[in-house]
Amino acid sequence: ARGRDFAKFIPMPTSGCICPKGRMHPCQMRKAFGRMLPAQLSAPMNLQLRQDLAPIIAATLRAADPREALRRHVRRDGDTLLIDKRRIDLLAQDICLIAAGKAAAAMAGALLELLSGARVSGVVVTRHGHAAAHILAPLRVIEAGHPVPDAGSLAGGEAVGATLAEPHNKRVVLVCVSGGASALLVAPHAGISLRTIMAINDALLRSGADIREMNAVRSRIDRLKAGGLVRMAAPDDVHALILSDVIGDPIDVIASGLTADPRAHNTLIGNNTQACEAAARTAGARGYAARIMTTELRGDAADAGARIAAEIAAAQPNSALIYGGETTVIVRGAGKGGRCQELALAAALQLGASGSALAVAALGTDGADGPTDAAGALAFGDTRERAAALGLDALAHLERNNSYAFFDPLGDLIRTGPTGTNVADVIIALKAS
Repeated sequence: ARGRDFAKFIPMPTSGCICPKGRMHPCQMRKAFGRMLPAQLSAPMNLQLRQDLAPIIAATLRAADPREALRRHVRRDGDTLLIDKRRIDLLAQDICLIAAGKAAAAMAGALLELLSGARVSGVVVTRHGHAAAHILAPLRVIEAGHPVPDAGSLAGGEAVGATLAEPHNKRVVLVCVSGGASALLVAPHAGISLRTIMAINDALLRSGADIREMNAVRSRIDRLKAGGLVRMAAPDDVHALILSDVIGDPIDVIASGLTADPRAHNTLIGNNTQACEAAARTAGARGYAARIMTTELRGDAADAGARIAAEIAAAQPNSALIYGGETTVIVRGAGKGGRCQELALAAALQLGASGSALAVAALGTDGADGPTDAAGALAFGDTRERAAALGLDALAHLERNNSYAFFDPLGDLIRTGPTGTNVADVIIALKAS
């Protein structure tokens, strides 16, 4: 995702010279803006809202870039690696680098650049499709399943355990931790099979449990979690660089607490707050009065979507309300979607009653919302009306947890591909003048 122009993934309509003065003509965006909407289904105001949302979303994702986050806290000074004020002599010891999570490849790649010339070995475990764009030699790279673990997850856990157990001289262990590692990296206690781990994860996902509740269970059935990685590495020093996807940034919850042990040196390098702040700054630069409403959004996604829609509808014109956090979905139907798409669909139902120039964009910063190829979705004041013209019943799709099938024909899914980061979700609500 390094250098990617995320703005091009905001879908735009194809025709009609109705852009305000100074804005790019939509016809000029045909190549840049992916799937298009039929012109008759897009109101002029939605063009403005889409064009405003694109740079806000792009700035949000740039702020969560793991390479930049890592470089804010780690630098090289000759033969010394500095993590904030801690110093690691690269000549006096070997380096074992363990990276796990959706941002593992990007974080490990950035760290390898700083470790040039050092004696480095280790393992990177990330989601399928997340490692291809990164140069990670000499590390072993394993891609695994998310949100439900798979055989790759088990292979990752075994590889990490074997690497930490290898005979060695003086060594320091550097650990890059990011969201998703709870599913991507598993090392079940004796007597617990991968099939059992998979079943537990699937049940937790369907239950509506939040990330704290899910990771509390995961940490009790896995040898690496709840500080297990640090205990396996003993007596080596462990320095962890953590990109948080959990509200409040609790070290014992992020990635189920892989390095949650008093002996570890844990450094938080990035979180949801930074992404929300970037969204607010960019919205302000676009002429909106921007407010961060919360970075602790949680609870049912549909309830949150309806509440956010009501709040932006009641706001003053030219307002931008920013929300960060992570909601949950109780799966009742057999549809396809994710928490951000479900939130956007619930918002669309509420926005349609206001008659104002409104938009709600909900996206997972990792680029993958639930088991789909979308990061999230866009909802507008006319979404429900446009959907009805295509024979789509918004309420019925919401009741079946089928948000993906609702937004896909409208062209209102946000598709970024894997972003190489993960700091939970960001929701941007706009009210134009």
